[in-house]
Amino acid sequence: MSVAVLKRAVVAPKRSRLSKLGLLLVALFAGILAVTGCTTGSSGSSLNPINPANRPTTITGYTNGQLPSSQLYVVNSNCTLYRPTVDSYEAMIAAARSAGVQLSAAECYRDYSGQVYERNYWCKLGICANAAVPGYSNHGWGKAVDLRDQNGSLTFTSIGYKWMVAHAGQYGWNHPGGVNEAWHWEWVGDGGTMHGYAVRPDLMNWNP
Repeated sequence: MSVAVLKRAVVAPKRSRLSKLGLLLVALFAGILAVTGCTTGSSGSSLNPINPANRPTTITGYTNGQLPSSQLYVVNSNCTLYRPTVDSYEAMIAAARSAGVQLSAAECYRDYSGQVYERNYWCKLGICANAAVPGYSNHGWGKAVDLRDQNGSLTFTSIGYKWMVAHAGQYGWNHPGGVNEAWHWEWVGDGGTMHGYAVRPDLMNWNP
């Protein structure tokens, strides 16, 4: 046996053992990340940065609750959204449905008169905090959606809410702090007021 062949015979098993050790370490690390919620894959929670302090940005040159049709897109009879939010919204809804969660919108864009109505409704119930002061609602920017799933409006224990907590962030949707409404979600896919995570560019022009 030549020296070169002998060297390969000796070295190969060591590389094999190192490779197996490396794979074991990678698997162990992935398991730790999965348990702690810090995975880095395309569906991982590193792409799920729900931050209660982050809020949608305003739209320069326009007035809350008075957006022109050129800035809006009718998703369906229940939901009209600010155009840049639509593709990531529809991608999120499709992903949820593929996981068996039938998410749909109860309401999206809310014009100024609609905001007045909602504010009066909740204040009469003694829960004014459930509706923003007219002119300050993120529904008025077309960047908020009230969601339901196959069991009705989202609650903090519903399948739809749990799916949103686990996945909505990667589509640019966030559950804000100080809002006692499991169904209310807001779009911060441009980074929001905190200039944080922005959705992947392909989710800005997603097609089913």
